[in-house]
Order: sequence, then structure tokens, then C-alpha cells
Amino acid sequence: MMSTVNAELYGMRHRRAFTVLPVVWLLQIVLFAYVANFIVAMTVDDLSGLQREAMLASLTTESASAAVLGSLPMYGAPVLIILGALMAAGDERSGILRLTVSRVPERGTVLTGKITALLLLVSAVIVLSVATAAVCAIVISLIEGTPMRWDLSAIVTETAASWLIASAWAMLGFLLGIVTRSLAASIAIGVLWALVVEQMVHGLAAVATALAPVRVGLISGASAVLADAAGIASMPGGVPDAPVGVAIVVLVAWIVVSGAVAALVFRARDIR
Repeated sequence: MMSTVNAELYGMRHRRAFTVLPVVWLLQIVLFAYVANFIVAMTVDDLSGLQREAMLASLTTESASAAVLGSLPMYGAPVLIILGALMAAGDERSGILRLTVSRVPERGTVLTGKITALLLLVSAVIVLSVATAAVCAIVISLIEGTPMRWDLSAIVTETAASWLIASAWAMLGFLLGIVTRSLAASIAIGVLWALVVEQMVHGLAAVATALAPVRVGLISGASAVLADAAGIASMPGGVPDAPVGVAIVVLVAWIVVSGAVAALVFRARDIR
């Protein structure tokens, strides 16, 4: 299997999309989580003293990993869905998948290699995200002259939660890529699901209480519960009322079920 994983990692290094997309995500953290909030905190006169203090507190080094965790439910989903779809369906038209299957007849090995490489990529993206957030927080601390504090236990916990959320979104994109066999279709469906369907359910839950239990079963809902535990989440209709343990189980279930369904579909179909 390691040869398959190495082949996938080699392919990722030579495809620009796997570099560009993480860079886009890192820029989102810099611009939306730090630059925009810092400008608002320093220039908007209508903010109360408590509001300004809360915004600046979210930009400290102590909150660096929490900033990444809080960003994922809002605008991390599309990037990670696309990464998963690229891993699953990026080789369909080029014929590389057909060549790989001919050399590695056991399809389970091929799929496991792809999933392993994808999760390794997600791990690298999350580590880089936390590092980027830390650099931004250090710069703001130097500008403001505030002390730099680091909570290692919070960093480990929040980084692990961020990895879980990111992996769930990436595996959803991977599943859609396997099922549709089309990069464009899988990206369109995944982004539509993340930005329209899930957000619509959260919005409707504010007026239709019957939808409230459904929210925590969604990736964004479970993600919001974890982010709220770190004190930095807000969603339409509020954060789902569920324990952190339930949210973790939901995210793990999305990862496992997505991988299992992808395996069933991949094993059953013809490779042309």
C-alpha cells in the first residue's frame, strides 16, 4: 500500500491545484480571521469597549488555533471539498486511474492509498493553518504591544478538532468524486451542499424547531459545536444544542461512512 500512497503524494506535488487550494485557504485565514477583524476593531467607532476587547482577544497568540477552528465551519468547507474531489476524480480523464488499476489489481489498495494521501494532505494543511494563524497573532501582538501567551493543551485539542472537521469535508468531496466520476460535478454538488443545503437547514431551524436535532448530524453543525466549545462559533439559528462528544461521533461517522461508500462504489464499477 505504501507504494500507492507514495505515488499519490508524488502526483499531488506535481499538480498545481493541490498547492494553490491550500494557499487560498491560508490567505482566507490571514484576511478574514485576522486582517479584517483587526481593521474593524481599530477603526469602527460604533463598537463598545467590551466588543473591541473581545475582538482583539480573538487575535492573540493564545487564540491562534481557535481562529483556525472557528474559520472551518464558515469558509473552509469549499476548499476541502475540492481537495477531496481532486483526489478522487482528478485522474478520471487523464487515464492515470486506469493505468494505476492495471498495475495494482486490488482496488481496495488503490482506494486506501488515495484516502491515506488525502488525510496526510489534510494534516499538512491544518498544521500550516495553525502556523499561519500563530504568525498573524504574533504580528498583531507586536503591533499592539501585548504579551504573547501560548496554551499548549488548547493548541493540541483545537488542532485535533480542526483536523477532524477538515477530514470530514475532504472525505465528502472524495465520496462525491468517486460516485460522479466527474471533477466538475463533484465540486458543484459538494459546494452546493455545504453552502446552500446545510446553511439553509441551520437558518430554517431558527423557526422550525423540528429541524433542530438534524443540525448536529450535519458536518457544519457538528463543526460549530466544536468551535463553540472553544468560544468562537456563530451560525444562523445558533449553535446546535449537543455535547462535544456527540459532535465528534458525527464527524467520525461522516469520515467512515464516506470512505466505506466510496469503497463499495469503486469496487463495483468498471474502469474504462
